[in-house]
Amino acid sequence: MKSLQKYSRSSGVLMPIPSLHGPFGIGVLGAEAREFIDFLSEAGFHAWQVLPVEHTGTCFSPYRCISTNAGEPMLIDPRMLLEMGLISSDELYDRAEGTNGSSVNYELVRYKQWELLRTAFSRLGSGTPYADFDPFWLEDYALYMAISQQHDFLPWFMWPEEPLRAREPDALKAAAERLREDVSFFKFVQWLFDKQWTILKNYAAKREITIIGDMPIYVSWDSVEVWARRDLFNMDSDGKFPAVGGVPPDYFNEDGQRWGDPIYNWKLMKEENFEWWTDRIRGAITRYDIVRIDHFRAFASYWRIPSKSPTAKAGRWVKGPGIALFDAMENALGSLPVIAEDLGVFGKDVEELLKHTGFRGMRVMQFGFSEGDDYHSPHSFTQYHVAYTGTHDNATMLEWLFEISPENREQALIYLGFEGDWTHGGPNSAISKAWMRSLLTSGASLTIVPIQDLLGYGADTRTNTPGTLGGSNWRFRIRGEALHELDVGYYRKLIKFTFRDNPLADKDDTAGAASDAAAAEAEEIVIYDEADMTPEWDEYEEEPDEEEGES
Repeated sequence: MKSLQKYSRSSGVLMPIPSLHGPFGIGVLGAEAREFIDFLSEAGFHAWQVLPVEHTGTCFSPYRCISTNAGEPMLIDPRMLLEMGLISSDELYDRAEGTNGSSVNYELVRYKQWELLRTAFSRLGSGTPYADFDPFWLEDYALYMAISQQHDFLPWFMWPEEPLRAREPDALKAAAERLREDVSFFKFVQWLFDKQWTILKNYAAKREITIIGDMPIYVSWDSVEVWARRDLFNMDSDGKFPAVGGVPPDYFNEDGQRWGDPIYNWKLMKEENFEWWTDRIRGAITRYDIVRIDHFRAFASYWRIPSKSPTAKAGRWVKGPGIALFDAMENALGSLPVIAEDLGVFGKDVEELLKHTGFRGMRVMQFGFSEGDDYHSPHSFTQYHVAYTGTHDNATMLEWLFEISPENREQALIYLGFEGDWTHGGPNSAISKAWMRSLLTSGASLTIVPIQDLLGYGADTRTNTPGTLGGSNWRFRIRGEALHELDVGYYRKLIKFTFRDNPLADKDDTAGAASDAAAAEAEEIVIYDEADMTPEWDEYEEEPDEEEGES
């Protein structure tokens, strides 16, 4: 167990980078991102939480990525290509033409971005400015993308050549030689992303803005990581596997959530001293200052769903790697700057893991008025919590007030001390200021507000609805003038008067830990009846159950 860590009080905003305004149909790592950092600084915030910025797949969810390490090419600012002399002004104009300012048309943006990046690459001539850019994951990623492109970007398990699916050395060597130009192109794109990201991160650091990243616990079955190490995911060369991850029925979905991602072969990972996870975390804490790990509870125990099951109801709890994983990573990397997403039903196994690692957990205000207890109510937050009005998976606060029962709404409004017309939202509205005051005056060491809640927006701006695909998920963008409509002076004073005008601790200190007293305090909270959980854990299953078969 870690020693006592005292956290400074601070605050930040959750803003997905694609949601930034700008001329290219999607937020990019350029002027608009720097403008947002300037806004945070002026308003007194010290943290910018983003959703995963890694290369997304065909559904465009940032939690379903082709790679856990490669950056999303759509986020590259095309204006940098003009500055490098690789495209013309007319080509930059064409890239912006026809895109939407209010929502992201991912299909159009991806097509136009790839075309422009190809044009830029074709004009490099004999120069290779990316020659010294060589992170550990790049070779596999670039080759994967080059091969996938030859097959119309089909996932690896649908490639017709068995030797490539199975990664036979001779086949990989031949493909790398045959597709040398394409491999170089994808390396060039990642070099551009890394260059722009580094500039943006340094810009934020100079203004004392900490960037908090996000990491989904599972990786997509069509990702380069699964292709590169199928044995770590219990998968054969045809893409078949016995079980997938998800969560049981909960607040968001009565059928639970069946994510469809393969679960880990924890037994093999442990035998390898968790090197795969150590590399993954190393990459994340290099890119971000702090990383929030989504569905952290699965490290203690996870919901194992048979591949053939259409919903998550047929799942069962299986023991995860627990303390051993984090001890191995800390031995290799030192103190880990991690926030644990510990929402949902969990028990003593998760509590013990949180106590051992010392990571801060999360609290969500919305849950404090709808779950029948005060676990998520602001008066219960302590310095060992990172508190939100809602997350990317929640309704906006205004939408939520419309949706909840009259009884819960009355409870929330009285708690907030609000009297007046709660239906009137928008920037600087009385109701949005009320929930901001409640959040910032809480005891949580770090508070994060989604940009929609800061702006007082409603249902049409929701980031994501769990358990659904397509639609408006992940497509929301703010208007160019939105940030200028906020009363920055008011929020700067509110942050100052709630003693949150403090930069976050240095990276090596951010992972600190709760004391024995704080851990004992956490143990007093009854989360669930332990008898409801499967008491005899199945440890490190990597073989399919006979009755389950394959996907």
